Amino acid sequence: MKKLILFLIILGSIQSINSQQNAIKKDSIELQADHFLGVDSFDAIYYSKENIFYKKWGNQEWQFGDFILGKLTSVSILNPLKILLFYENSNTIVIVDKYLTEIDRINFNTISEFKNTSHISAANDDTVWIFDNNTQQLEVFDTSSKKTIIATQPINQLPIKQTSNFNYCWLLTPNTISQFNIYGSILYKTENTGYQDIKIMNDDLILLKEGNLYHLFTDTGAIEKIKLPEITVKQFYVTHEILYIYHQSKIYSFDLTSPKK
Repeated sequence: MKKLILFLIILGSIQSINSQQNAIKKDSIELQADHFLGVDSFDAIYYSKENIFYKKWGNQEWQFGDFILGKLTSVSILNPLKILLFYENSNTIVIVDKYLTEIDRINFNTISEFKNTSHISAANDDTVWIFDNNTQQLEVFDTSSKKTIIATQPINQLPIKQTSNFNYCWLLTPNTISQFNIYGSILYKTENTGYQDIKIMNDDLILLKEGNLYHLFTDTGAIEKIKLPEITVKQFYVTHEILYIYHQSKIYSFDLTSPKK
């Protein structure tokens, strides 16, 4: 197992950007928002404005806000029936349903296993991925029992970004990009050469660097620049091989379907 992990880490460090991937424009939608937060599998749009979280689906709109919690730091819409809202200033997760009605609230200051949480994202069932700054560990945390199930070995740098699906979690630190499974084992590790944000697309990653997007093929370590119109990317989201970019009050969507390398 150790040899396999070492091989994957070495493989992941072999990066090359020698080609471009064409993104086919699909549509654009007007949206007035401070932060575009994503589109779910039902085509509902999520965003925030003046620290209020919104869901817009067709002609319907819902909202959630609690100014006592401070600034809304991040949102995970991986499961649109259990959306995670993270407020770093108050060290709190709020879980809301598809109508943005509160289901549960976890204040990491008051639970028996205190956490100084900087990043959260969805995992399986009633669990979430959290990064604890005190221990510098990525953890699988059970929201029902309020206990940590699994924790990784300490990570020597604090993450810039964290993203996940139901089985894997990716951490972007100033020096590395790493993938972990739900057992806390590292599966993949490669150098971060200046990337600022990451999103999962199938088993691969979409990376943001200096206003441009890149596709990292994790099986080969190859990187392709995604060819886009004259758009400087700041806020983006990926789901089902559709890339969404928020630019000048519009959400642009692009098809990223391409042959696997």
